Amino acid sequence: MRLSRRKRVVTVALLFAAVSVFRSRRQAFLISSFLGPDYKRYKEIKNVPAVNSSAGTSKAGAISRKITVGDAVEMQETLDRHPETNVVNQDNNHEKSDNDNNNNQQQSNEPYVLLHIGPHKTGTTTLQNFLVSAHSKDLPFLKADNLVIPSEEDLPGTFHKMPMLNFAHCMLKNYKKDGGQLNVGMCNRIRKTFPPFLEKSYNASKNVIIVAEDLDRPTVDFDRIRYYLKPYTRIKIVATYRRLHDWLLSFYNQIIDLYMGKYASGEEEYPSFVEWVQQQYEDFHSRHTVELIKRYKQNGFLEVGVVNIHDETTTLMQNFFCNHVPNAKETCLVIRNGMWNTTKSNVGGSHEYERLIIKARYQGKFKYPMDKKGAEKLSRKLVKIMNKAQRGLVDHLGLQCLPDDLALELMKTEMKHEREFFPEWYEMRGGDIGLKIDFEKVSRTKLCSLNVDK
Repeated sequence: MRLSRRKRVVTVALLFAAVSVFRSRRQAFLISSFLGPDYKRYKEIKNVPAVNSSAGTSKAGAISRKITVGDAVEMQETLDRHPETNVVNQDNNHEKSDNDNNNNQQQSNEPYVLLHIGPHKTGTTTLQNFLVSAHSKDLPFLKADNLVIPSEEDLPGTFHKMPMLNFAHCMLKNYKKDGGQLNVGMCNRIRKTFPPFLEKSYNASKNVIIVAEDLDRPTVDFDRIRYYLKPYTRIKIVATYRRLHDWLLSFYNQIIDLYMGKYASGEEEYPSFVEWVQQQYEDFHSRHTVELIKRYKQNGFLEVGVVNIHDETTTLMQNFFCNHVPNAKETCLVIRNGMWNTTKSNVGGSHEYERLIIKARYQGKFKYPMDKKGAEKLSRKLVKIMNKAQRGLVDHLGLQCLPDDLALELMKTEMKHEREFFPEWYEMRGGDIGLKIDFEKVSRTKLCSLNVDK
């Protein structure tokens, strides 16, 4: 029997309503399955009106999300009529040094790409895992904040689980010759797959986040970055600050972990931390956060932010999303209220016992075959023996520490960095005197190496 016009209209309306309910319930299921017991608290918070959230819910914001490629002109006119849709978080005054210098750029409604450029060993793995996990589960807070990240389809290459790294390796001037993992042919694939993602995101007024620590390399081609990110012209740079001595030690431990097999087999000489710093200081100092930021500024990237990893009043994730990602209000809310489990980070550790065992092996003090696993196994046994004897190797062998002139240079460099980038935080921590006390504690312990030649 044929339905009347009115009944057909009602039926179609009911179908649309059912689809809408299904989508909303599916979204709620995704949130609840990911947040677990915190889902109830998430719902309670969502029912409370957010402070200063007008920019995220304005009419212009809603209109701009519906814009298609053919509506670019109308999009710009609409945004011009609604200046309240500013994508930059005007409430962010946590660190003022660089952000205050860029107020004019922050007033722009232009969609942006945010590049977190590392450097290595500053928590980039934590940020990457968070973004990839939230994006893969299609959780709503990134969408609510108008944030997107590229997938492996957009950035194909060697790094399948973390495709944002493929972008960084294609930005090296000479590709594999500069130590990259992608060659010219692989990067040519990205030149075909990445532009459609960017064009679609730009025309929908989406903001793109790319976290890739390999953008800290000195051979990055800055013109190529701009070319690859078209049609975006607003590019915000963020880096994480870690005190130079702490960063060098962490970097050393990671290098040792990567090359342990070669050291154990005798293919390469195993350097102590003190030896390594004396040999590599100039090279690695040029890749530290402050020098990295300077290099990007000198090449025309003027909108920058620096995250202080040592700020005890917040976490790395909260500091990044609440203070440095413009208008990430919903994502900030999720993190600030503890509704996201801490993701696995790339944490290094000391290898001094392995170094001692490998040195002893090649001095002929024992004849067991040696490889990476063997060195690690023997080092664990050595720890148990020393603990049982209730005396440490430090007492037995002694320490070799950084030369006084190098240690003084490290300390003065850190003082200069923190006065410039985090003046208020620095003074609250005791200024030069506070840093000197902290530095002297580690300069005779952590920044030293066992005297394995004794």
